Amino acid sequence: MKPTYYILALILVLSAFLAACGGAEEEPEEVDSGEDDSAVEETVEPLEVFTTIFPLEDFANKIGGEFVEVTNMVPVGADAHTFDPTPREMIDAAEGDVFIYNGAGLEGFADALIDTLEGEDILIVQASEGIELLDYDDHEHGHEEDHDHEHGHEEDHDHEHGHEEDHDHEHGHEEDHDHSHDHEEHGHEEDHDHEHGHEEEDHDHSHHHHDEDPHVWLDPILAITLAENVKDAFIELMPEQEEVFTSNFESLKEELEQLDEEFQEMVEAASKDTFIVSHAGYGYWHERYGLEQIGISGMSPTEEPSQRQIEEIIEHAEENDIQHVMFEQNIPTQISDVVKDEVGAEAVYLHNLEALIAEDVENNEDYFSLMRRNIEALRTALQ
Repeated sequence: MKPTYYILALILVLSAFLAACGGAEEEPEEVDSGEDDSAVEETVEPLEVFTTIFPLEDFANKIGGEFVEVTNMVPVGADAHTFDPTPREMIDAAEGDVFIYNGAGLEGFADALIDTLEGEDILIVQASEGIELLDYDDHEHGHEEDHDHEHGHEEDHDHEHGHEEDHDHEHGHEEDHDHSHDHEEHGHEEDHDHEHGHEEEDHDHSHHHHDEDPHVWLDPILAITLAENVKDAFIELMPEQEEVFTSNFESLKEELEQLDEEFQEMVEAASKDTFIVSHAGYGYWHERYGLEQIGISGMSPTEEPSQRQIEEIIEHAEENDIQHVMFEQNIPTQISDVVKDEVGAEAVYLHNLEALIAEDVENNEDYFSLMRRNIEALRTALQ
């Protein structure tokens, strides 16, 4: 009986061992299942997007969502007028899928970068395409010709704020914004001269700030066109996500139109229509809302005023009881401080949105939060 007991025990041990080995052999088949392979195959590589100013970065993120990775080339606290990318940054942009810039002479580095990108497999988009730009004379700084009027605020509102008549003209996307970008071939050989200012007359565009005002993003209605051009670029590059991009754009458009209404309400309740600001980047608020800017510096902050122009600003402020001078987040304050002290005015801050500062990043600011801060700042300055 004893040998039989040992044989049975041995059989039980061998059975348990073989069962364990069989289970171990089955595990790799579960890890290497078809479902896992399918999940890997469904991963969508996001578009590598390079922008130049914060509104374009913000719009690109809002429209593209999870399908984009956006890098803004102009760093926090910098000025798009004067910024120059490093060779490494230019190479990084050349390796991306799309470069989106404002245009209209804002980015001094844009022409050189576009020359570098020529021939690369990257879509180049001028976001301000389709917008009728304002002319600007940087020798005037918006002072001389505008200061004779008595700021007939009430009489001008109907004309300046006639959005019913103007909206179709300003952002009539059906007629004006084909937005094909002429980029179907992605090589851009035929289009670079026309779209991106490679002709000789455009190479020095960055020096012609007096010709066109590039600050279109500060008008919420014109910003719709910027956003639409971004959306069209994403659809061109990733047509399978057209529904997502279009839905995100429509939500953004609705909020821009709401922001426009809030701006109108603030202006209509204001007792003044003129403000003094550190640089003349707010001309589109005159066109849209009837507000008059007095820029201490010109279109670019590097265009400093003469002594005579400073004296004229001070005189105008005193004669018209302007009690606030508006500073900006990334513009030097020395000359504005002189005007403020001479007038005995208080400082109020506007945000030009070209670039964020560290505090904006910490507070998770976006286009809409900054523009609503601007509305409140103007409410104070125009009281």
